[in-house]
Amino acid sequence: MKKNKKGLMFSLLSVLMLVLILAIGGKVYMSNKENENIANQRTAALAFKEIQPGIEEIKFNEAGSYSGAGIWSVGVTVLIDGKTYKEILVKEGIGGGEALPGPDKNVPTNTPIKVTYSNGKEEVLE
Repeated sequence: MKKNKKGLMFSLLSVLMLVLILAIGGKVYMSNKENENIANQRTAALAFKEIQPGIEEIKFNEAGSYSGAGIWSVGVTVLIDGKTYKEILVKEGIGGGEALPGPDKNVPTNTPIKVTYSNGKEEVLE
């Protein structure tokens, strides 16, 4: 009988340790994924700023994700010359969305822009 109790205790302890390890590993993975997405959002905002004039504000509506083709993209709301546009940004800049104003494409925004990341943090990009 004592042998069965020891085996049961060992099994329960093993399961508990496995659950604990998986929980900690999952938390670390999610934290790394969020940090990667915020870094990608900042890269996309800087790239978009270099090719679109008149940007006043960029707000990231979601964290962003990779497509089946391996391209990271994210939905944003952009304020340009007082008007709001829904766009899709990729790390290289614009990926698609509504038609943007201005005949002068590929001209940078030279003024600071307010960026609100998907985690709620804000930054002003110079």
